[in-house]
Amino acid sequence: MKTFQTKTIEDIPVAYVAKNGQPASVAGKAFWELEQKVPLKGNRFYGVYDENVNEYKACVAISDTNREAVQDLSHGIIQGGLYAHTTLMGSYSNIVRQIPSTFKSLVSEYTRDKTRPCVEFYKRHTEVILMFPITHDKRSILE
Repeated sequence: MKTFQTKTIEDIPVAYVAKNGQPASVAGKAFWELEQKVPLKGNRFYGVYDENVNEYKACVAISDTNREAVQDLSHGIIQGGLYAHTTLMGSYSNIVRQIPSTFKSLVSEYTRDKTRPCVEFYKRHTEVILMFPITHDKRSILE
């Protein structure tokens, strides 16, 4: 059983490559295209899936060091706010297999804020933080 925590994050300006379809089908191609523009080293990568429009975005946080490299990409914001989160660790292929079931577990534990998409933060090749947008931390209400 995964342990979940909550945190509030600030808006994150990003550049991205978007693909229509389920993450399992399109994430690899979206990240491959993004990595042709910006190197892995020194950048913060995110995956964002918006189920309302069935769109997956491979994102990189915009920084002073990559601003020129991402100028031709689409730009947007990963909306800040309250998120439930957990960390998946292990081999990359094992992490990717765990993402759908972990998000399902988050659905059963928290009230989803449907105005914001779910977020994957690729901290390193062997560590991914899943962030699930929530309306409130129900645990704090029960305390």
